[in-house]
Amino acid sequence: MSLFTMNDRRIFYCLLGLLFFFCACASDPKENTSSEQPLEENIQLPPPEEDFEESDYKWGYMDTNGKLVIDNQFDDCRSFSEGMAVVRKKGKWGFIDKAGNIAIPIQYKGAWDFSEGLARIENFDYQTGFINKYGELVIKDTLEAAWNFENDRARFRENGLMGYLATDGSVAIAPQFQSASNFEDGFAKAKQQGKWGLIDQDGTWIIEPAYAKIGIPHNGLIRVRQEANYGFIDLKGSIAIPLEFENAQDFEEGFAVVKQDGSYGLINTKGEFVVPPTYQAMWYAGENRWGVNQDSKYGFIDPTGAVILTPQMDQLYSFSEGLAGYKLGRLWGVVDTAGNMVTDPQYGLIWNFKNGLARAAVYRGMAMIDKSGEVVISPKYLDMRDFSEGLARVQVYE
Repeated sequence: MSLFTMNDRRIFYCLLGLLFFFCACASDPKENTSSEQPLEENIQLPPPEEDFEESDYKWGYMDTNGKLVIDNQFDDCRSFSEGMAVVRKKGKWGFIDKAGNIAIPIQYKGAWDFSEGLARIENFDYQTGFINKYGELVIKDTLEAAWNFENDRARFRENGLMGYLATDGSVAIAPQFQSASNFEDGFAKAKQQGKWGLIDQDGTWIIEPAYAKIGIPHNGLIRVRQEANYGFIDLKGSIAIPLEFENAQDFEEGFAVVKQDGSYGLINTKGEFVVPPTYQAMWYAGENRWGVNQDSKYGFIDPTGAVILTPQMDQLYSFSEGLAGYKLGRLWGVVDTAGNMVTDPQYGLIWNFKNGLARAAVYRGMAMIDKSGEVVISPKYLDMRDFSEGLARVQVYE
């Protein structure tokens, strides 16, 4: 009796043929001659505007009633910011207003949200500039790279170094940093010669670059790390709380999370423990509450250490608009700042609340729930994103 079926034989002969082919190629390499072109040069690359594919299911925008108020006509889009939204058709980006009108032509290789009246754009030569809400180029698109404006300053990169622009396009701080952050409350983190410090909006060092890590001032204190230890300094650079912690977070509401002997606790601005280091993890969750992990379960405490929500959850979000998502078992629900369960665990997943609504995965798809947990927008779209300025982007089945 034959050990091979007809199909088996066909497969065997195909594999044998491929083996002979590869052996022949390996044993008889062909020389390149001066008249031959490298293979890469013969490949016809698509033009840059075809970097993005056209979407089969288009995006539009719905209002808080779930009504599609801007037709699904875009291959991609972003949330509204300062009355404008970035949209894409095929490989080009532009901007629409809240009525759905094309406010700035769809013509850029890349575009980002408006921030402080200006939006970053990228041309097809991979150079960056900034436009105003009329689409006028107010900062020429000749920059190597740039980031959004925050606190009247925008980071930009030139020859590998970071500096800052003013909103009129002038160089506010010359490129001189290995790395740098956005400005926050008048301060930015900047790195020189491998060390971090703080600068003001004129580029003057407030804290000289001397640290492995540094934070933005919170409650008048600055989190820093030297070697493997964390502590806090004041705005004069003097040590306020000794660098003796294994980890630390910024001060919030007058308290900071720190790690000592492998566990997390809470200190005040004098460096005194108000909550002993007994937790596996801890973070500021908003609303004068701190999230904690005890025995791999999550809950909330207040700054005195009083338990607001007994650690029992498998996952726990920070608060957004006074509510936090939790996971118990396989399902998600919502708790309030008093630790009360606003909803039982009933959703496949939940997101943060924005504009009074939160996305939630329900049996039939993605829905929006209100702060009582009621579904107010049923799952009728392929995808939906968070509300911003009263509108949410949605992907439509069509």
